[in-house]
Amino acid sequence: MDQVVLAQREDVVSEDPGDQVEDRFHVAFLWTVASLMIGALWIKPLVSSFWTDEFGTYWVINGSASQVLGRAEAVQGQSPLYYFIAWVTSRVAGHSEIALRAPSLVFLLLSAVFVYRITRRLFDLETARIALITFAVWPSIAFSASDARPYAVATFCTVVSTWALIRWLDDSRVLAAGVYVILAASVAYAHPLFGLVVPAQVWYAASRIREGSTRLQPRDIIIAFIAIAVLVVPVAVEVLELWRRRNDWSVANTATVPWIVQVLIPPAFIAAGLGAVVLARPIRTGAGLRTMSWPTRVLILGWFLIPAIALVSLSIFTPVDLLPARYFQCLAPAGAILSAIVIRTLEPDQVRRLVILLLAIMSVLDLASPYKSGDMRGAAALVGTVADQDSVVLVRSGFAESMQLDWYGDPNRSGLFTAATEYYPVPGKVVPLPVELDSTTIDFARSQVMASLPGADRVVELTPSDSPYIPWLDELMRQQGWTSHEVGEVNLFRVMEFTKDGADPDEA
Repeated sequence: MDQVVLAQREDVVSEDPGDQVEDRFHVAFLWTVASLMIGALWIKPLVSSFWTDEFGTYWVINGSASQVLGRAEAVQGQSPLYYFIAWVTSRVAGHSEIALRAPSLVFLLLSAVFVYRITRRLFDLETARIALITFAVWPSIAFSASDARPYAVATFCTVVSTWALIRWLDDSRVLAAGVYVILAASVAYAHPLFGLVVPAQVWYAASRIREGSTRLQPRDIIIAFIAIAVLVVPVAVEVLELWRRRNDWSVANTATVPWIVQVLIPPAFIAAGLGAVVLARPIRTGAGLRTMSWPTRVLILGWFLIPAIALVSLSIFTPVDLLPARYFQCLAPAGAILSAIVIRTLEPDQVRRLVILLLAIMSVLDLASPYKSGDMRGAAALVGTVADQDSVVLVRSGFAESMQLDWYGDPNRSGLFTAATEYYPVPGKVVPLPVELDSTTIDFARSQVMASLPGADRVVELTPSDSPYIPWLDELMRQQGWTSHEVGEVNLFRVMEFTKDGADPDEA
């Protein structure tokens, strides 16, 4: 078909009247807010203490390239793509918190660029600028920008593959097809769960063909997605292996309506909307979703809803619970774009600025913190004030894998459980304990403690502040003739010291 309707071409979008005459103050306001949010929520936390999962990354990459490959697949159960990026970075820049988190920041900054380009291509400049802000303050995005984990890389692959698909559908070039296929396949290699966005991409491509807004034919799309399927076969094999190990890595989290709503519509967005209703009168709304073409609706809504429905259904109908917010991050770019579309419909500009200002303030209040998830660095320093080389340090591992008791005797896996105290060293002998103290682990935990006592001059316990280990260990150690003393508490962690009855804790 020689004459195709390319109504959404980038050169057409750039002719939007709103792009020609703009309020300079308004534009400067949007860019300033976006920059401040990235600085406060993405960059500032780079120096904070590592949290549990980041210690897993440190352990995986703290070895040779072959060890990285083995640990990533056999222990973390993930593609080694991200871990090789982190391994190379550590060889160049070291193992500091900033160095190991830098790849995540870089990939999310690049993601923000492509979120902007996608939104401008599908809508207009104003919506694109607002999308930068909503993307920056989306909770899972803000967290992963300074998180030494694969989610930022996976987000980048998701966003850039979507942009590549749009470009391919627009210009129909073979080179663009190859770029899209490689980038779409990379999504699953970055993180298998992010592959849930590919069905939305398939639906979008089919809708564009049906609409007649692309020169591509159905066979072109079929060939491309067959190629993607072939490229991700190794990931499919890996997922099947993970399914066999599902009891090792499932993250329990009951699928409740409030929880799902909070993940899909962050509290700061709701608060900003309510605040605008109260403070701004009158509020007029312009065109929004109603003016979107059908393919655009398919892309944005499918990108947002398909992963959510899949993850919730997995939780309801299978033994696997994958409901933490980080697993919903694959839909975050679509959520940010949808939010930007809603804000864009508000008139006049002053109302939009008020909503964005409220959103920024609420996001900072909700998300800005000196700690990502507890201050393990401070807790380790607190242990160092009382422990010495003859001490025993009992540390509750934060990893779900610590419930697999046979891992403790496996030299290729057990190092995961002491990664935190390897990164933030403490004096003495570190003895790891399972993440949960229950009927399946209590006997093992008791044996771990009892085996560590002979020859120890003192025992130091490092556990979360609300851990059941605190009263349990206090009773167990009292029965063995030890007395407990609280050393102190830092964010989310408590340090307890045990000395022999009659001994001065300051001289033991």
